Amino acid sequence: MIENQLSITKFQLLFVLIQTQIGIGLLSLPNVVQESAKGDGWLSIIFAGLVIQVLLVIYWLLFKKFPSDMLTDINRKLLGNIVGRTVNTVVYFYFILTGGTLTILMVKILNEQLLPLTPGWVLSFLVIASSVYLTVSNLRIIARFFVLASFWIVVLVGITLLTVWGPKEILFILPIGSAGTKNILLGSNSALLSMLGFEALLFLFPFVIRNTKGVLKTASYANLFVTSFYTFVTFLCLITFSPEQLQQIREPVLFLFRGLSYRLLDRLDFIFLSIWIIPMTSSIIMYLFLASKSLSSRDKTYKKTVLVNGIILFGISLVPHTDKITDTLTQFVSYLSYAIVIGLPSILLLLSFTYKKHEKGEAV
Repeated sequence: MIENQLSITKFQLLFVLIQTQIGIGLLSLPNVVQESAKGDGWLSIIFAGLVIQVLLVIYWLLFKKFPSDMLTDINRKLLGNIVGRTVNTVVYFYFILTGGTLTILMVKILNEQLLPLTPGWVLSFLVIASSVYLTVSNLRIIARFFVLASFWIVVLVGITLLTVWGPKEILFILPIGSAGTKNILLGSNSALLSMLGFEALLFLFPFVIRNTKGVLKTASYANLFVTSFYTFVTFLCLITFSPEQLQQIREPVLFLFRGLSYRLLDRLDFIFLSIWIIPMTSSIIMYLFLASKSLSSRDKTYKKTVLVNGIILFGISLVPHTDKITDTLTQFVSYLSYAIVIGLPSILLLLSFTYKKHEKGEAV
């Protein structure tokens, strides 16, 4: 088990997973799933949530056998030292590229929607510097920040509820299932990529106090909340905008708020985006943590690794933010995620049944 001062509770794990999963992908998700699933895009998100739940069960079964090890430790045990280290390097590149891609997308949206006159590199530096500042601390401090920052997610949910009373057209999603199973599954693939972050459990499991009981339930609650929130927001967009409008609006979630105006509040899209910076930054913080832990599990070298990775993230964020380059980078990360998030844990679980000297974990 990880040292006590570095451990976190299951309550903290719940909010860490929620904050990591909820990120920048939500803003464009209705546009993305509508391309293939049309009015059934909300069904695609529900199916993606079910797939994530299956993956969480796979993770749990794997860590029942290795309750004190992170993913990188399990790789070396089951794949051997040479192959394990090679795979760990790929895992590191996945986390660092994902963090870099999130930073690029975040800066791009802030430049387009909120701060058009601020140079992109300034925004990148501010986001990454604050992320490094928190990540160099131990996981318990990071988790405490995520718990406190989750208050703003409640505020975001409250702001989203204000859009319920606007003009809606339920016919946009009828008849249910008309897109066909194939298209709904294609939409769920896009939704799954927007809901990444649950794979943080592959590194967080050994840090959880008494991790032999209740971790799967905690991760499931986090997945249920994220899936429900994403489905709700996407459903609102699907019945608010016509299919033709959704094809033209890249971030339809922000457009939900532009038609709302109150005496004390105006431009709710700016308020929403300003608050949304917190969960977006939280995702970057966690991916920076995961990338650093995949290279260095020792406290003595961890802080230096975080600083180096912060510099690397800043370098990646300086890539030109053109649509073509951004789409190419996002697609590459999505392909890599299949191997790391789905393929690797499944293979390790199969190999674990032949591993004789594994640690025995108690049932959840």
